[in-house]
Amino acid sequence: MSATVKSRFAYASIGLAIVHFVLETAYTIFVGQSFLGYLPDCIADMLLLVGAYMLLNNSQATGILCGAWGFTFCLHYRTWAWRFEEHMAGALNEVQTGIMYVLASTMIVSLFCFAVSLAMNWPQRVNSDA
Repeated sequence: MSATVKSRFAYASIGLAIVHFVLETAYTIFVGQSFLGYLPDCIADMLLLVGAYMLLNNSQATGILCGAWGFTFCLHYRTWAWRFEEHMAGALNEVQTGIMYVLASTMIVSLFCFAVSLAMNWPQRVNSDA
């Protein structure tokens, strides 16, 4: 992938990390999530910011951002999954049902970003025709 694509992806990652941080902070304040639930989201956002910053400074530094997106996808999947299980059991309240649908979209976005960052790490084929 070109350095321009990587740079744009890094900026998109920064934007998504900021949006995620703001929304997760609002959820924590207004819905009442504990610090134990908030901490992994802050870790994911920090990893995204650090990985994007590193990628902006060196177009070969894709590993941390890839790991950050992998962590973020797993986090989104797990937080969606427990709500889905509760929804199927009929035990999820209206607010958490709405959050479950929001998490379904964030999970898809984070899976896509993880796939893109994984592709950035794929070894480039060197043409050995001499």
